[in-house]
Amino acid sequence: MRINLPKTVEFIIDTIYENGYEAFIVGGCVRDFILGIFPNDYDIATSANPEKILSIFHSFKTITNGIKHGTVGIIIEDSIYEITTYRIESEYEDNRRPKEVKFTKNIIEDLKRRDFTINAMAYNYKVGLIDEFGGIKDVNQNLIRTVGNPDERFNEDGLRIIRAVRFSSKLGFKIEENTLKSIYKNSKLIKNISKERITDEFNKIILSEYPEKINLLYKTKIFKYLNIYDDFNQNEYDYLSKNLPILTQCNNKIEDRLLLLEYLIANRGINNINKQYEQLKDYKSNIQPNNIVNELKYSNKIIDYCNKLIEYMFIQEETMDKVEIKKILNKIGRKKFINILMLKKIYYKNMLDISDKAIYYNKSALVDECINKINNVEKNKECYTIRGLEIDGNEIIKLGYSGSEIGIKLNYLLEKVIENPDLNNKKNLINMVK
Repeated sequence: MRINLPKTVEFIIDTIYENGYEAFIVGGCVRDFILGIFPNDYDIATSANPEKILSIFHSFKTITNGIKHGTVGIIIEDSIYEITTYRIESEYEDNRRPKEVKFTKNIIEDLKRRDFTINAMAYNYKVGLIDEFGGIKDVNQNLIRTVGNPDERFNEDGLRIIRAVRFSSKLGFKIEENTLKSIYKNSKLIKNISKERITDEFNKIILSEYPEKINLLYKTKIFKYLNIYDDFNQNEYDYLSKNLPILTQCNNKIEDRLLLLEYLIANRGINNINKQYEQLKDYKSNIQPNNIVNELKYSNKIIDYCNKLIEYMFIQEETMDKVEIKKILNKIGRKKFINILMLKKIYYKNMLDISDKAIYYNKSALVDECINKINNVEKNKECYTIRGLEIDGNEIIKLGYSGSEIGIKLNYLLEKVIENPDLNNKKNLINMVK
């Protein structure tokens, strides 16, 4: 087969060959070409050692912080191309890293150490495709399969367990039977991997085209070993599995997908839509302490976003008059409120495991009404924050109040103005707190 490589990549390969060494594109970029996907970046493997690569490309800017692992970055036309010497990795420590890295002159030996067959192919236009481990066959059969013995591969690097799920979610592939059995068998190895690396892989899963593969993280006990809540009965698990695809209807902000996922988990039964108060109470006491955002490694901003806004996902749209809407606007602001309502609309419109879709379509219409009410509040410039009052703290001080009394009075006025917008003029407000 012939792959049309970018001119710069061909230049790098040709230059290395001209100096007496081999070079191939390897890994995911080869896989993507076979799938008809144009790669975002290219990994190049070579028989030349890092010092030779630095010498060959001495006229280019280079990046050498990965040189002890055999990797040199070459900067050409503002793009970075990583060139790595063929490697053989020795025994692994702590299911995470090899004790030492040895270089080899054999491309097959280098490919043998890789995780999955679909990532263990190499190509250049001089030699053609090297596929020693059946990568093309597995691509054509939509399978994720380890290179060689799956137990050995996962014991070498426990992160490969969740990477299998990640590639399954990215490509929509099934995990090959023996590979999946090994994941079940070895899922406890995930405990040896840093939360940062796991979170990075999970983010790619939840943002993928097939986020329903998250169910594998529950089924294989990966989440259990990460101390993430997974106490579902079979009906609850089936409900969650069938409805995970709605995450693709959400935007690509990780915090919004996490929030919608947590709402799915909280409503882990088909008859709970009219029991939102009970569901919220159960979620906060039983699930939230060990939810995904708390147990993985997220920024405080994302943790705060998800853990605080989940409460507003349980609002009952039927009760949302303009007063209630303005109270929520005061607490979380327009942008977050609209965001929550849009997530609720996704949830209502895309439920799969329900007996009466009419209930959900009605709920979706109520969400639209709430959004219209928010827009009317903004259009009419109705006050819902202290800053919107026609009086400020200085006026309260002039009336003889001080310290915490100032805030108490302003909040009292805001409460009254939210209930009756006509009260929001300076004369009325002063009279109300005299």
